[in-house]
Amino acid sequence: MVTVSKMDRNAIPEVSKLFADFDSTEIPGLIGLHRRQLFIHHGIQVHLYDFVEKSDQAALEKVKSDPRMARLSVDLQPFVTPYEPETWNSPADSAASCFYAWEGEPAGAPGSTETTVTLARMETDAIPEVTRIFRDFDATAQLMGIRRRQLFVFKDLCIHIQDHAGRDDADIAQKAATDIWFGHVLQELPRLAPQEPTADGHAIRFYGWEAS
Repeated sequence: MVTVSKMDRNAIPEVSKLFADFDSTEIPGLIGLHRRQLFIHHGIQVHLYDFVEKSDQAALEKVKSDPRMARLSVDLQPFVTPYEPETWNSPADSAASCFYAWEGEPAGAPGSTETTVTLARMETDAIPEVTRIFRDFDATAQLMGIRRRQLFVFKDLCIHIQDHAGRDDADIAQKAATDIWFGHVLQELPRLAPQEPTADGHAIRFYGWEAS
């Protein structure tokens, strides 16, 4: 699951502490959360949730009424705001939709993965063409250490997520993301706007938590 919000980079310490305190409780385990990662890029916060399996709805409903969940939402309000406040009515309005997913063959033991996130502006009518470009690319490319690729769309943003085998493969994953977005994709889809939010669309991870 992926959600998108606005956040000032200066709020990283406060937001990181709030999530660190929350994730130290039993609540992540109750909802089957395996890993949480927070990324930021030019005032845009991308929140990645990895679940062990499909969440237990009964547990989710119970957690929703937990006062600690309500407290987290209140405490985050000064730092994290909706991407488009004028159209936001509930947390569900912050959720991005996955429109493409690919998994490669694991290199050796599965183990933990590192993640890189790239942002680009994209109109939703480009989804079929972008999907085709990535499907063709993934059918032929041999990208060292790339375990999984996911593309999410949210409003005018495309969120490109790559999980790779480890820190040594981060540079490869980032170069691959740049080559695809600002090479293959933009050559075939010139109407995409590479300068928004920036030609270097790599987000920075500022918080990560993983279940033991």
